[in-house]
Amino acid sequence: MEEAKNKKENKLPEKTDEKDKDKEKGQQPSGKDKEKKEEQELSEEDKQLQEDLEMMVERLSDKNTALYRPALEELRRQIRSSTTSMTSVPKPLKFLRPHYGKLKEIYDGMAAGENKRFCADVVSVLAMTMSGERECLKYRLLGSQEELASWGHEYVRHLAGEVAKEWQEVEENDKTQQETLLKLVKEIVPYNMAHNAEHEACDLLMEIERLDMLEDYIDENAYGKVCLYLTSCVSYVPEPENSALLRCALNIFKKFNRYPEALRLALMLNDVELVENIFTSCKDIVIQKQMAFMLGRHGMFLELNEDVEDYEDLTEIMSNVQLNSNFLALAREVNEQKKINSVRRRSLDNGCR
Repeated sequence: MEEAKNKKENKLPEKTDEKDKDKEKGQQPSGKDKEKKEEQELSEEDKQLQEDLEMMVERLSDKNTALYRPALEELRRQIRSSTTSMTSVPKPLKFLRPHYGKLKEIYDGMAAGENKRFCADVVSVLAMTMSGERECLKYRLLGSQEELASWGHEYVRHLAGEVAKEWQEVEENDKTQQETLLKLVKEIVPYNMAHNAEHEACDLLMEIERLDMLEDYIDENAYGKVCLYLTSCVSYVPEPENSALLRCALNIFKKFNRYPEALRLALMLNDVELVENIFTSCKDIVIQKQMAFMLGRHGMFLELNEDVEDYEDLTEIMSNVQLNSNFLALAREVNEQKKINSVRRRSLDNGCR
């Protein structure tokens, strides 16, 4: 009898555990419950914004076309104010996302004109939050073609990605579509250059194989970062893309009279004609001597005209004639500098005492 009682007592906890599990399952919220909870958590301000945006969408569905323009202007204003600095999904985009399909239908039903183009702008920005096939680009081309900067950096970045993908699928004979995409590229690249996103501009031009356009948009503040990024990408691309990157960086260095840096890239390309062109283009004799040392170190000798300034010095440097004496002179300078430093340290120590 006692054994039977013990067995019953042992079974009871198992049943209670099962009941607890069922309760826990019942407590776990479903997808609909989560949505309701999110709605409940919205502040009064957010609820008002959501209602206003939904009202604007409803007005666009109205037969009264006089309501379209004010509704579109308000939608554009709300989206612009939220997308200028995106650290998370902006609330206007979040609230308009469920209406994406409806807005596309509204666009299709609109008569051609300015209102339709404005509606395309709204759909293009909203397409960032959707997984559609390059609809951000599609509606951008159908829109009002307003300045890209007004929609924020994240929109420009998303658009650049879609342009790169579209370019890969455009046929070589389709010059019209290529020109359309290039027009967008000419807006995106200057924007990136002006907003510390030089690497994104380089990536886009590499994707469409138009690095030659890069020189037109670089200034003295950006060329260093651009060339550093291009040369760092060389190791990760095959031939002939790697040579194209080096030549692009070389031309940029030449444009800003950075001859030693340009010479280093010409040596990497092993292009003797280009090396000679860079060397003779430089008119500063001090920089020419610096480049002569670089050539001597590389084991390359250029046949210079005898009427070149400091001809003998340059040929001697390239021939490494004075290499040993130069090393000894450097060693003497380093030793002398150490002695001066030690004297300074002693005087400072004495002063502290």
